[in-house]
Amino acid sequence: MYPDHPVVFAACDDKYFIEHAPAFIASTNAVGKDTHIHVLDMSDKGRELFSRIKSQVDINLTLSESIVPKTNNHDEYRTYCACARFIALPDLLQRAGQVLTLDIDCLVMKDFDVPDKPVGYFPREPIAGTVGWESQGTRVAAGVVYFTSDALEYTKQIRERIFKGPFRWFLDQIALSEVLGDVDAHHFDNQFMDWEFIEGTTIWTGKGPRKYDNPKYVAKKEEFAKCFQL
Repeated sequence: MYPDHPVVFAACDDKYFIEHAPAFIASTNAVGKDTHIHVLDMSDKGRELFSRIKSQVDINLTLSESIVPKTNNHDEYRTYCACARFIALPDLLQRAGQVLTLDIDCLVMKDFDVPDKPVGYFPREPIAGTVGWESQGTRVAAGVVYFTSDALEYTKQIRERIFKGPFRWFLDQIALSEVLGDVDAHHFDNQFMDWEFIEGTTIWTGKGPRKYDNPKYVAKKEEFAKCFQL
């Protein structure tokens, strides 16, 4: 199920996999980074797409799957999907030894070196005007997180915090903030990952509606996706 070598990692539901994975994987393939994807509630269409992509990449590309717990609450469902990478991460890290976790709507724009510390994350100031849960949740950008197996215990603590809930938006960021706040970690910044799509940034991430309506991001995503015959 899980690879036994360092990987770039993303998780999503089947809909997001079909929509974003071709460009994401094309971008990691372009810089030669082995990649693992975890998909929730994967369909036969999704599996067929994965097989077609896998046959065309040069990297080691691996897949795992799980099922979302039953819920009729849309916010709980999307929160679980956002947290899924951190739920799967301890088991993946134990095998892979080194994992850079990204959002599936990220585009890797250039090659990079991993941090020289066992933990890397993206702390930031809370979004202006936010209070309470939302303010706490915006203290970390969850789009890029790095761990080696030396930090395995932290990933287990993050998973445990997520399972405590409540399953509201920002739960993954709150878990990261609470567990990693005092850890000696590498700090990613907007020179490594940004959502303004600045030339020279290592990773572009499609936050909110920007993933659909920003011409620069959409054009680059389409360019990457066209690397595959699908």
